Amino acid sequence: MPRTTQDILEFDKLRELLRLRTTCPPGKRAVNSLEPGMERASLETAFALIREAREWLRAGRELGFGALADPQGWLEKIEGPGMVLEAGDFLDAASLLETAAWLKQQFREEAAKFPLLAARSASLADFREIHAAIRRCVLPNGEISDDASAALRRIRGSITQTREAIQKTLKQILRARNAEAGEDYVTLRNERFVIPVRAEQRRSVPGVVHGASGTGQTVFMEPFETVESNNHLVQLAEDEAAEIVRILRELTDKLQTVRVPLLAAAETIAEIDSVFARARFARDFDAAMPEFSTTNELRLEGARHPVLEDKLRKENRAIVPMTLALGGEERVLVISGPNTGGKTVALKTTGMAALAAQSGIPVAAQRAVLPMFDRVLVDIGDEQSIAADLSTFSAHMLNLKGMLEAATPQSLVLVDEMGTGTAPEEGAALAVALLDEFRAKNCIVLATTHHDRLKTYASTTPGVVNAAVEFDDVNLRPTYRLMVGVPGGSSGIAVAKRLGIAAGIIERARSLLTPESREASDLIAYLHRSRDELNRLQKQMVEERHALEAERKKLRTEWVERQQKRIKELEAQFAEMQKRFDENVARVVEAVKERELRVQVEKTARRMMQDVRGEAREELNAAVVQTISESQADLGVNPASMEGVRAEQLQPGAKIRVRGFSKPVVFRRIDGSSAEIEAGPLRMKVAIDEIISLEGEPVSSKANLPGNKLQGVTVTSQGGEGAGTGEINLIGMTVEEATGRLDKFLDDAALANRAAIRIIHGHGTGALRKGIGAFLSSHPLVEKHSFETEDRGGKAITLVELRK
Repeated sequence: MPRTTQDILEFDKLRELLRLRTTCPPGKRAVNSLEPGMERASLETAFALIREAREWLRAGRELGFGALADPQGWLEKIEGPGMVLEAGDFLDAASLLETAAWLKQQFREEAAKFPLLAARSASLADFREIHAAIRRCVLPNGEISDDASAALRRIRGSITQTREAIQKTLKQILRARNAEAGEDYVTLRNERFVIPVRAEQRRSVPGVVHGASGTGQTVFMEPFETVESNNHLVQLAEDEAAEIVRILRELTDKLQTVRVPLLAAAETIAEIDSVFARARFARDFDAAMPEFSTTNELRLEGARHPVLEDKLRKENRAIVPMTLALGGEERVLVISGPNTGGKTVALKTTGMAALAAQSGIPVAAQRAVLPMFDRVLVDIGDEQSIAADLSTFSAHMLNLKGMLEAATPQSLVLVDEMGTGTAPEEGAALAVALLDEFRAKNCIVLATTHHDRLKTYASTTPGVVNAAVEFDDVNLRPTYRLMVGVPGGSSGIAVAKRLGIAAGIIERARSLLTPESREASDLIAYLHRSRDELNRLQKQMVEERHALEAERKKLRTEWVERQQKRIKELEAQFAEMQKRFDENVARVVEAVKERELRVQVEKTARRMMQDVRGEAREELNAAVVQTISESQADLGVNPASMEGVRAEQLQPGAKIRVRGFSKPVVFRRIDGSSAEIEAGPLRMKVAIDEIISLEGEPVSSKANLPGNKLQGVTVTSQGGEGAGTGEINLIGMTVEEATGRLDKFLDDAALANRAAIRIIHGHGTGALRKGIGAFLSSHPLVEKHSFETEDRGGKAITLVELRK
């Protein structure tokens, strides 16, 4: 019988790897049923389930069905009418019902994370009623419980009473006969209670003989006194058996009424076991979920044949992954190289990836992009048939003929050693013609060859690509690495030399090569050296680029740390200077003894301190901006590419770009030739010409901008802020600005003999309100302060009573 594609590619061995990872017989059967299909939607769903199962396993959890008894037998029995299951079958049925109930709960709490698995388990029916009935009727040892029915309990009660009565009568007979030791017991023969009697005394006990001992010296007699009772006992036993059959039939009927949900439960358990087996396979073989191409793209990255990988692992050997890409105009790949170099493995790996992907099995690769193939056509291995009187060449030709007839644009064609088995020139010509025919059918084709003519064909024909399995010329051994884009040399003479063929024979063989063969071999060797050099240079460039990037990041980090240190030093110097200034002012004020003069000096000093602080703060901010501006290239800002912004374009709250800042900042207001900006928690002033672009619309709430009314509060304005209004609006200002204006306002209010004033500061973040409160608490002109009533603004407005 000719081998099938699955046989040649060892697909059932892949299924065996999956079967080893199942946990129950239904799961194994589900794995056995995995076959290549063309339904994209169902395959996508299968891989989505496998992804969820893999995530479940990655969390360190497991899910298995090792306690499940195989339900196939009893499910088949209840398919037809009139069938009654045995007690043991019901124990197996209870196993399925319990497993279904357990599975129904597994993903309930994590349905959001595992929606597909949760939906599958939630779809299971509720079998609690039938499960309770089985457990009530059938004991764990397989016997029928007394509680199975009232009739059974009554019958068994009668059986117990009858047995006791019979045994009591027989013991009385034994005592009356003064039975000797060894003959004073009651036993059973033919399901009837009897007593032993010596053969010569049998006539002394009227009754029925039910057998004799092995020596014939003892007979077992049923006295006439117990015949009727034994008959009754037999009848009760028959009644018990009939009642048990009735109970089993009733339970069987219950199972038959839910047979469809039971089958669905068994299928769901089998599917989930199969899904988790595939997830374990993906974990163990670092396999990828395939992507199905809509453009006939075939791309395998780091692909391996899992059966070969499993074999090599057991031998503590590593497999060499392969990478290839076909699609678009390039649909034929011609692979050349030495024998035992891995050419056939490349074909089988590609074919296995296609079969696995379309069977819902993860592909042993880092990434796998595959078309939906309608068939995988394979000609690999020795197809010689003695029975059919076919040579290897004839068998291959017949196989290729059938493949040509079956091939479509959606087919994958894998052909090993094209053109072998006949004269090299004829074989090469046939191989070229066959590849041309497959190419005309627009198939994706992978073919291996030793013929130089096919390598030339691949180099000169559109849509055909050369590939080589690498050969280590230094150690004279294959590396099994697939290199797409260059042809491979056969390296037969080199391999013969490595295997110890005499040097004279090797030199003679080389001298017999045609000039064309030597030139082709030299050219291929040159291409391989060039490719290796390009790969080396590319690797070197990548390493240098990574090193430069790391150095740039290091320098940038060091620069940022230096600037942060400088800014902290400036801040510390400013704080120390301010502290000394405050101490000096406090000593001067303390020295003034006259109260009114002291108050006046304190106010004057406070104003001077505010002016000095403002100037110092501006100088500090300017120093910070200057420091940042000096290295703006390191921050990724190119000022030359930015355009200036006119003052009239600026609106409070707008995001702007400032020279020297890597990120946008928020514009607050214009103060003369400067602009106040906000960068996170930091507020500072910069020159207007330092603003280089607008980023977007204002970002602040309108409630926090100057000139906007606070919701629920009426604000009146009469020619600006002054003592005449009795009210000052500080919304949108910093605490420092607000206290400066408020101090002057309090002075003006005191000079105008006002008893109280209102301060509008809004809710905002609460910082301004707290700052103003702290300022008022220590102000010499303030008697007390409180918030406005809720109906007139609440904590958005502060009321101040002035000292008289």
